[in-house]
Amino acid sequence: MEIRRQQAEELLQSLREFHSVPRAGLDLPSTIAANARRAQIEAERLFSISLSMDESGVKALRQLLSALHKSMRPSRLARFLGQKIPFQSSVLIANVLGAFLGETLRATVGGEWRLVESNKQTLVALCSSKGDWSLPTYKAGKQFMNGDEDDVWFFYTMMVQKLAPGSTKPILTISSDDLKNPAELERKWKQVLQNARPPVS
Repeated sequence: MEIRRQQAEELLQSLREFHSVPRAGLDLPSTIAANARRAQIEAERLFSISLSMDESGVKALRQLLSALHKSMRPSRLARFLGQKIPFQSSVLIANVLGAFLGETLRATVGGEWRLVESNKQTLVALCSSKGDWSLPTYKAGKQFMNGDEDDVWFFYTMMVQKLAPGSTKPILTISSDDLKNPAELERKWKQVLQNARPPVS
């Protein structure tokens, strides 16, 4: 998929007219649902992409975010000089396309939207009955900013494994303590390499 910069800027301009999240007096669930619907409308209107609330929709979102990233990424020289995609643009993407990702995840594994405090920031989180929470809106903004290293499809499949009702499978994490224990670090890396990212077909 290829998107011209002008098309990406048209999307961003359209999203500027929508409500930010979080904000005072917010009805969080209905705002997230409205933003997700807006994502579907804009993807269809501007790029003829169908964002269905299922795996195929998340794969389409991944491709859309990747193309948007490439279209808005500064030139190689500009990146060398420190230029990045503007943070405010990533917030717009997170608020709307991230809402679609979150609502699709919620439709699959359940949960409810809450504002959580972390590191003196208020974050929009999808919280599970297990007490876990995830940041799907943030993840969509990250893929837009950073490209495929912050792949929303990989994030979605990992969260489904972790949060699906009846799932007991933990998400593998590598901590700073593991760095002090070479044997444990090697074991975990072997596990990572055995469980490669799911294919995007």
